[in-house]
Amino acid sequence: MEKRLRLFHFSRESDNVNVVSGKIFESSSIDFKEEFDKIIDDLDTRVQKCMDDKFAKNFRFNRRTSQMVTNISEIFVSHNKFKSNSDDIASKFKDAIGNQFHNDFYLVVLTTMLNDSEVLFIVKMETGTAIQVTDENTLKTLDRILPDKKSRLQKATVIFKDRTISFKEGTEPSNSERENIHSRVLDRTDDNISRYFFKTFLESTNVIDDPDSAAKAAIEAIEIVSKPYLKSNNSSNDVKERLQSFLSQKRETSFNGLIGEISTLLDFEKAGTYMDSEKLAQEAYQNAKKRNGTVIFTFTAELKTPPRTVYVSKDNNKELEIRVFDSLLEQGDVVWEVEGNYSIMKINTDRITILKR
Repeated sequence: MEKRLRLFHFSRESDNVNVVSGKIFESSSIDFKEEFDKIIDDLDTRVQKCMDDKFAKNFRFNRRTSQMVTNISEIFVSHNKFKSNSDDIASKFKDAIGNQFHNDFYLVVLTTMLNDSEVLFIVKMETGTAIQVTDENTLKTLDRILPDKKSRLQKATVIFKDRTISFKEGTEPSNSERENIHSRVLDRTDDNISRYFFKTFLESTNVIDDPDSAAKAAIEAIEIVSKPYLKSNNSSNDVKERLQSFLSQKRETSFNGLIGEISTLLDFEKAGTYMDSEKLAQEAYQNAKKRNGTVIFTFTAELKTPPRTVYVSKDNNKELEIRVFDSLLEQGDVVWEVEGNYSIMKINTDRITILKR
């Protein structure tokens, strides 16, 4: 296949966002071939890193008629189609991000191969190099712009051509939403993946097929449906905190199990309508599934960033910093006591191993 590469330079002047389009480089061109191959090797390595990164999540497009779906189905066809559709992608990214950035950055658009599949790689790269990408720039300049190979991707997506076209044409097998992944999305700057990136720019929804996504989807739904049945001295925040604490450790659970975890916060007679734990669990499941069709009733859940308590020195000078999951405090495996001028932390010996460093 023809590999094509283009960079767009984004900058800000007050509230105005400026975008400068770069030259299109192609694998069939004999100009700058050595430099092009070097950069493609670098970017292909980043494509694989995006696929393997533990913070990356699977996504599906929301609508067959969305602009991004059209762009993906056309961008591989020819030089002119790559130009017009990469222009569309940069314009859409500009609209999505608005002025929510401080430093200049480059939007990289690349058509390439991953395990014999054609993919579109889009990555946002910040750099300290003050060079704008113009038609006059050569690949030698672009080589200096790209961060070193050890630098981590911050925001990127790998989008599958054939799967996207099957979605657009309505030829996907029925009930295959959890298997037919349209893209892999990475955002290290926000554990929830910046909403402007996946919701506005990609017009996509997270596939609930990993423990962290399953935990967040269930907690959000249970917070909503339990509100009418909370005891007068409890709030939705109590529900959220209890479930976050419970799911700070990996669990094989279900909506039934999670409703059971918050049962002491509920009063089913309060609302004046018939309700019980099983019925509320079904309501929470339907609420979550309505917002994301890949939710299932029984699942494995674990929050990547569970709530924790941090004990620090009073001067906050980093002389002392102890981090403890709230679940350990609530379970009594870690106890904090004060005796005279000393604070004492007691830890269940079954929970720790002493290492000499």
